[in-house]
Amino acid sequence: MIAAVHAVVIGALGVAGYFYLDDIDMTAEAAKHPFGWDYITLPLNDHLTPGLRTFYWVSAHLAPYDNDSTVVARLVLQTVATLLMAYLLAQLLGPGRAALLGLGVYAFSPLLVPSLLSLSSGVNLVPTHIGILLLLVMHIRYEATRQLKYAAFGALGVLLAVCFWEKAALSVALAPLLTLLYLSRGGIRARIGALFRSWLAWLIYALPILAFFVVFLTGDYASSGKTPSIGATWDLFSDAWVGSIAPAMIGGPWTWFSLDIVYYSASSPGAVAIVAGQVAALVLSVIGVRRNGWWALRAWLLPGSVLAGTAVLLAAGRFEYVGVILARNFHYLSEITIALVLAEVMLLVVPDPDAVAARGRHGLWPPEPAPAAPAAPAPAGRHAAPDDEEPDQGALPPAPAGDGVTRPVGIGLVIAVVAYALSYGATVGSFEKRWVENPIRDYMTTALRDLETNTEKGQISIFDTYVAGTVANFISTNRRTSDIFRPVEPHLPAAVRWDDATRPMYMFDQGGHLLRARFVEEATSADRPGVFCAHPLRGVGSVTVTLDKRIPHPDSFLRLDYLSQTPTTVTVQLADGARRFAPRRFAETTLTTGKYSSLMLGTPNKAYDRVVVSSTDPDAMICLAAKAGRPEPAL
Repeated sequence: MIAAVHAVVIGALGVAGYFYLDDIDMTAEAAKHPFGWDYITLPLNDHLTPGLRTFYWVSAHLAPYDNDSTVVARLVLQTVATLLMAYLLAQLLGPGRAALLGLGVYAFSPLLVPSLLSLSSGVNLVPTHIGILLLLVMHIRYEATRQLKYAAFGALGVLLAVCFWEKAALSVALAPLLTLLYLSRGGIRARIGALFRSWLAWLIYALPILAFFVVFLTGDYASSGKTPSIGATWDLFSDAWVGSIAPAMIGGPWTWFSLDIVYYSASSPGAVAIVAGQVAALVLSVIGVRRNGWWALRAWLLPGSVLAGTAVLLAAGRFEYVGVILARNFHYLSEITIALVLAEVMLLVVPDPDAVAARGRHGLWPPEPAPAAPAAPAPAGRHAAPDDEEPDQGALPPAPAGDGVTRPVGIGLVIAVVAYALSYGATVGSFEKRWVENPIRDYMTTALRDLETNTEKGQISIFDTYVAGTVANFISTNRRTSDIFRPVEPHLPAAVRWDDATRPMYMFDQGGHLLRARFVEEATSADRPGVFCAHPLRGVGSVTVTLDKRIPHPDSFLRLDYLSQTPTTVTVQLADGARRFAPRRFAETTLTTGKYSSLMLGTPNKAYDRVVVSSTDPDAMICLAAKAGRPEPAL
């Protein structure tokens, strides 16, 4: 029921959204490459993300820019994660009310909202959750049975997680922490002994991390090489707790930080949400101590360890460029949700190691154990060593009969659930209100519709200009229309040509409309008026066609007009001063014969004042002229 309600909520919000900048860029990049090792190991900024690359390749080739299919994929994966979390909580606490409450907090945690609604985050983080949860479920099985096959399955979870998000390596520490804090009994020496007894499991879990980072360190992946300062690390740790994690515990942050051009929001709680989050954490801790003693506070080590590692990584990475806003970006905090929920629940209900082991061996409903024989009294003068004393595991005595005890607990729980639901609704509503303003949807919807309509009539040619800045900004690798719409070309009725001056030409305007276009001249090579062949190229050699004006702006086109007596392969270069460089396409091309024809040469973000055409054909006989300018919609 929890998984189904969660899927309905997130599904409705996801369908209302759309792809964002990174999604467009990575889909366009995926369409350029055949699937293989070289593609899946391409750096993504400074990350190695073979899992993410694989997802975008499949999406680009099977359902390019189909938001609904990506929403379905995310919901299926998140349902798997939710069910794994349910199983993990039932392993630790038993299949009862505590596990259900923990599962509800996990499924409806605000920390998951951006990573489910933003595709690029969801592709990273939802498989990461699955991998971490698979590790923990299998680790409990391993500790209960000592069968290495469960450790191997846990290692597969680790491999899955790091292939999508390398920071998942931090959450592998949750497995030894569970062993130390909850799956073993006794004092500190006994618990450390339990850690050492599982050394083979730690080695198996480390193998996929080692393999991953061998590839990372031997590849062309940038790293800061900067030792994080204690101050920067503390700033990130404290701000993440104060401004993100604690408010999320009460369903916050309620409000989000955003700019006009930024639609992926960061947490921006007000003073009330910040204080309420800290109070909630304090109240939860006090209740845990009253129920289970001071030792119950060990639960905070689970999210605290992952958050500390996250702060170190962020301080060593982009802190000097971005600052503490990193600590408000839920993309970096999403997987901490697992540890946070475990801590919240296990503050109140401490797992019994024997019961956990029984569920690890026999399933969630193990057979009832036989009554234990009375323990023999210890010989006189013998006392257990302090290090072997078993701390209070927090077993709760049965509640006395009577409404006086049970009713306040039930009413309080209902009030807490309703308050959390309202808080979560306010957080998601404010995020969604900003998220659906994403202008990319209107542009892409219009452009894809117009492409479909115009290609029904046959092949068309399009000026390969930059797309609107709202679709691909200056940091995008793929910014031109040929990049963005390459994924959909195989699905169109007819082929699309780019910068092909032999066909009627079109262009996209800033709203995504595909319009007939004309070429507006800004410079020309007609410096010998009245001469039939002002710039001849005969046989082997080169000819330089100089423009009467230097073209300084980068997004321009040069139209090379020619008349060739024979089919001739030529090399074309643009030039500016002593520099020569190739155009974006047609750097080497075969000129056709018969009548005057043209090449449309897009410039690669560089100024130019002439074009150089070279031939290695002794029979070449070509007349050339050139015009530089820009396209604009035809009236």
